[in-house]
Amino acid sequence: MKKDAVAYLNTKRKEDFAAQIAEFDDFCKYRFRVVEIFHDHRAYATPPEKRKGFSGMFDYCATNNCRDIIIYDLAGLAKDPDAGLAALKSLNELYTVYCVHNDFFGFLDDPEQRRAAIADFLEYMEHYRENARKIAPVSSKKAKKDSGRPIGRPKALTEGQVQALITLRQAGTSISQICRMFDVSRSTVSKVLADYPELKGEWKGTRQEPGDEQA
Repeated sequence: MKKDAVAYLNTKRKEDFAAQIAEFDDFCKYRFRVVEIFHDHRAYATPPEKRKGFSGMFDYCATNNCRDIIIYDLAGLAKDPDAGLAALKSLNELYTVYCVHNDFFGFLDDPEQRRAAIADFLEYMEHYRENARKIAPVSSKKAKKDSGRPIGRPKALTEGQVQALITLRQAGTSISQICRMFDVSRSTVSKVLADYPELKGEWKGTRQEPGDEQA
């Protein structure tokens, strides 16, 4: 039996809406009946909680006791990764969230385990961010006089940072966003992704098939 759910889309281009709706229909075919669609357009840089469509979705779910929310993908929630993770946390505390595109949480048929998996991911990312704040960057001996910014190669990422980077990339986060989040260059990110060719380059949204995984 299909469950009632609401859908949320955050589009950048006019043609994105029709393309995403088609993917929503395919994703929901056997599991969900979409009772309401909420949509924000060109609001990528605006925090989710300040968007009309996103806020309307929260109000609708609370009023109509709708427990399931379907988004297009995690990376599309917000331009700033921290804002996107904060929005996911708010949603996960009250509802079961599903991603049409690039879903790596699993447990599509078990809401409790799915929410637990998302909560574990958010906790991991929070620990990473806290540790990153505590570690002071190593400054180069030579620095720019005006800005005081270190010159030379970026500091190496820790093993935990590398795993967090890969996880965010698998979620669809762009390389540009990852560079800002970890304060590293594109070449550093490319080196980390050298063993993950399906994750290199600009994100194209290609779903990885089980047989394509690295051994």
